[in-house]
Amino acid sequence: MSKIFTYLFIFLFLGYVSANEESKNINYENYEFIYLDNDYVQLLKDIHHQLVLKNKDCFYIETCGDIRTRKVGEMLHQKQASSIYFSIYKENPKYPYRAIESHAEGYVIIKFDIAPDGTTNNHTVIKGKCIEKRQYPYKDCTLFNSAVLKAAKKLKYANSSATIIKDVPHKFSFALDSEYDSGKVYVNISSRKLDRSKTFINNKDWQSLQKLGESISDSYVKFYWLGLAAENLNKPELALKHFDSALKLGPDPVISTDVKRRILTLAYNLNVFSSYAEVCEITTTVYEDYMCGMNSLQIGDSISGTAFLVNAYRENSGNTRLDKILTDLIDSQRNWLKQDLASLQSSS
Repeated sequence: MSKIFTYLFIFLFLGYVSANEESKNINYENYEFIYLDNDYVQLLKDIHHQLVLKNKDCFYIETCGDIRTRKVGEMLHQKQASSIYFSIYKENPKYPYRAIESHAEGYVIIKFDIAPDGTTNNHTVIKGKCIEKRQYPYKDCTLFNSAVLKAAKKLKYANSSATIIKDVPHKFSFALDSEYDSGKVYVNISSRKLDRSKTFINNKDWQSLQKLGESISDSYVKFYWLGLAAENLNKPELALKHFDSALKLGPDPVISTDVKRRILTLAYNLNVFSSYAEVCEITTTVYEDYMCGMNSLQIGDSISGTAFLVNAYRENSGNTRLDKILTDLIDSQRNWLKQDLASLQSSS
């Protein structure tokens, strides 16, 4: 009898937890979706809700580790914690001297509880990321943790509730003054070789550009040159590999934007997007969102594809032909998304 009671208690407890999760509201900014009807928007929100239930760190978009769930949240204007809970006192963390010396930048995401009096407790670092001298990608680090925790403990919030608000995330960013010129090449390459590369590219002398790239040490410029050469010598698989290496090493935003365009185009043409999906973690242009959407649809991911395409439509300005292409693509996914929602609900 006691065993049956225990099982019943566990069942009821799990049901209670599940009910709590189901009733937890996701907050969205109050924006109109003039290019989507209300039923379509609700469909997307229902899908987002199911995704958040499966990726509970995505209840707050700042802590969301699943790219697909985060992109859907961004598309729907999911509120950040800072838009839900308002700080009434905040001190910026001090920039660590060691970080200044090593030209390190980065960010730290922490979480804490907000007490009824607005003070914060139980501060925990979720993750810290750093780069040095703008050399990407970001790497795990603890360089800024101490400064962040000291500042976070002084935070105070306006809390109108009589209960503790638990696990609220907050992101602290660290950036040095703009000492880097986006037009400068941050590698040890002679100006003579840089001038030769420009000549080879202008003359479409890809064999010479390839040899030049092979003659210098590993850097984002080396792999960018090798990628350009391989792409124009009809070696798309090799070009994709080189461009991927360039993107992971390159601090130059001009080159990085061009590299991302080339990776997304090559990945689509070769149908190998699954191996390069991380390129779409951060998108900054209409073309990036469009190609991330097209690549996602190509591998059967209607949810991510629609999110990227909606963002591309939102960013597009003045190109009516592209507007028509995007709206047709978005509308074509409605029935597929209904199937995705049913699948998510049945597996929850």
